[in-house]
Amino acid sequence: MRKRKLTLSIRGDILEEAKKYAINEGKNLSSIVEEYFEYFVLEKWINDLAIELNLGELTPTSETEIPLNRPKGLDSAKVVREIRDERLANI
Repeated sequence: MRKRKLTLSIRGDILEEAKKYAINEGKNLSSIVEEYFEYFVLEKWINDLAIELNLGELTPTSETEIPLNRPKGLDSAKVVREIRDERLANI
């Protein structure tokens, strides 16, 4: 898709920090703003889809929350080992 110009007005201190961030990431400010807008649009699309599918509003999950919310008592390594052993036995 063709890119279009956008003029923004933001506080000077925010602009300076954003420039430093862009340099550290090897990006330019336009790509950082575009990535944020893509995230914002995708998040809205996902939330709209969740509501349409009657899933309610989705709440973000951090990487640290995932292990805490997993079902207890399931030893995935054991399950995988059992499946692998069963397949080997059938060869």
